[in-house]
Amino acid sequence: MKEVVLKSAANAFGLDSDLLTHVGGYINDVYQYPAQNGDPSRIMRLTKQSWRNQKEVLAELHFMKYLFDNGVSVPDILPSKDGNLVESVEGSYYASMFTKAPGRIPVEEDWNEKMVGNWGRIVGQMHLLTQSYVPLQGAKRRDWKQEPWMDMMRHLPHEEPIVRQKADQLLNWLETIPKDGKNYGLVHCDLYDQNFFVTKDGRITAFDFDDCCYHWFAFDVATILYLVIARFNRQEKKGESLDDHVAWFLDAFLKGYQVVNTFDNWWLKALPYLLSYRQLLGYNLWHQRYDWKTVDGELKTKWLRMKAEIEADEPLTNYPFE
Repeated sequence: MKEVVLKSAANAFGLDSDLLTHVGGYINDVYQYPAQNGDPSRIMRLTKQSWRNQKEVLAELHFMKYLFDNGVSVPDILPSKDGNLVESVEGSYYASMFTKAPGRIPVEEDWNEKMVGNWGRIVGQMHLLTQSYVPLQGAKRRDWKQEPWMDMMRHLPHEEPIVRQKADQLLNWLETIPKDGKNYGLVHCDLYDQNFFVTKDGRITAFDFDDCCYHWFAFDVATILYLVIARFNRQEKKGESLDDHVAWFLDAFLKGYQVVNTFDNWWLKALPYLLSYRQLLGYNLWHQRYDWKTVDGELKTKWLRMKAEIEADEPLTNYPFE
């Protein structure tokens, strides 16, 4: 990140740019600022203006603030010196600041029923609260159909007719499922285990709402399960089968979810279709970010494997969703 960008962002929030430490980010650039003068540690996020416009960022933060004010464990949003939640800074970025979440990205020892139950509980809280959420006038997050990165029929190449056919079938299926306020609303859309911190006692704090959009609540759950499956498949030492792991995860997750919200029966039966849809979205994203003709190595191997799985219509798990 250029020094001029960091200085501009730090100045907007009354910080010393020399104390900002880069801690990660995929789409956005994320920096940590140390606890100082009685203030807790903070997180500075820089978003490319080419990725999100100012109203979209503001809409995201407004939703997070609504969740925070209603008792959901998300970071608080901290205003700039001028009282703004979003500041336009040098280098065509938008800067925003949050309190730092307690805990850490979960490691193997954190994966237990308590953490997974709390994971389900926080998703249930969000889905319940989004039903009464009123967005800012003139600053609303997009419906999934308006998200360019989700536009599969635009980005999947015509040279892959089978993949496009699968995508078309799933998109048509989505049009048949209930879209009322109890099933559809503003969701996180990416709450996998890299987008929350967990404390030693299993409490979690959710962050990175950059992908939040209007979608089915069941898809929010499917996205989590899809990435839980991917995590399991990456592990070398496995003391259980994938299907047993999915059963364990769903049992703990749904127990937590149902403490605060209702999980409709049709959502469970829809999960295999939504898992396939999520897989296609990931495949679609690769086509947007990389050039198939120049990709090689491990990414090429993964790409070919995913293409074969999609074309063969292989289920991601044989767990009986009933």
